[in-house]
Amino acid sequence: MLCLCGRQIGLSETDADRKAVADLSKQANEQTGAIAELTKARVEQLKAEITAERAFERALKTARGEIIEALENALTVIDPTNLSSMTNDQLTDLILQAGLGNAIDVFIEQQDLISASIKVTLEAVDPAFKFDSILPQIDALQIQSSNAVFDEIIIPIYQKAIRESLRDLTIEVPVQSALSNLQTRMKKSEGSALTEVKTKLSQYGRSINAVASKAAGIKNYLYTGPRDGITRNFCKALINLVVNDQQMKQLNNNQGLNVITTGGGYNCRHSWSPVTEGFITAAKLNRAKKSDIVKANTGAKK
Repeated sequence: MLCLCGRQIGLSETDADRKAVADLSKQANEQTGAIAELTKARVEQLKAEITAERAFERALKTARGEIIEALENALTVIDPTNLSSMTNDQLTDLILQAGLGNAIDVFIEQQDLISASIKVTLEAVDPAFKFDSILPQIDALQIQSSNAVFDEIIIPIYQKAIRESLRDLTIEVPVQSALSNLQTRMKKSEGSALTEVKTKLSQYGRSINAVASKAAGIKNYLYTGPRDGITRNFCKALINLVVNDQQMKQLNNNQGLNVITTGGGYNCRHSWSPVTEGFITAAKLNRAKKSDIVKANTGAKK
C-alpha cells in the first residue's frame, strides 16, 4: 500500500478525503474543552482545503476545453506555422484569455476561504490574536502561491502541450487529430500537476499558521490530522503531540520539503497549529520527546 496521508492506490481521492474528515471529526467528538474546539476548527480547515482542490480541478477542466476551442478557432484564420512561432509571452496571453484566467480567479477565491478557516483555528487557540495584523503577509503568501501554481506548474505544461500539437500540424497531421492529441496531453499532464497544486494549497494554509505563530511569538506547534490507517509513519509518530521550534528543525519528512509548511509531504492532510503555553496547559497536551522526533524521521524513510 502506498501511504499518502489520506491518499492511497485503490482508494479514490473523494473516498480518501471523506475518510480523513470522518476520522478527524471522530477525534473532535472524543475530546472535550479547548482541544475539542481546536480539532473542530481543524475539521473545517480541512474541508476548506478539500473544497478548494475540487473547485480548482473543475475550473482547470473547464479552462482546458476553452483553450482547445480557442486554438481551434485560431487555426481557421492563422497558419499553424505562424502559431508555432509565437513567443512564450504570446502563448501565455492566449492561454490566459482562453480560459485559464478564470481558473486563476477560482484559485484566489479558494485561497480566501482557506484563510478564513485558519482564522477560526487560530482564534480557537488564542481568542485575543489579531488576525488582521498579518493580512499583508497573507497577501504576499497568496501571490507567491498563485505564481508557484500557474507560472511554475500549469502554464508551462499547457505551453508544452500546445507547442507539441502545433508541431504535429506543421507535418500535416489533421487538425482534429492534433486537437484530440492536445486534449490527451493536457489531461495527462494535469494529473501529476494537480498533486503539486494540492500540496501548494495545503502549504499555503500551513504558511499562514507559521506567519501567525511568528507574529504572536509562539514557539510550539500541535500536529493535528487524521490517524485513519492510511497515514504516513512520519505523521503517525507526531499526531496530537506538541513540537517546539527547535524540534521542528530536526524533523525530516524525507521528501526534501520544509516540514513546517508541508507536514509529511505531498498530499499530506495534517497541519501544524500554533499553541500557546496556556493552551498547552489548559488542554493537557503532550509534548513530543526526543524519541518521538527520531521515530518520525525513521518512519519517513520507510
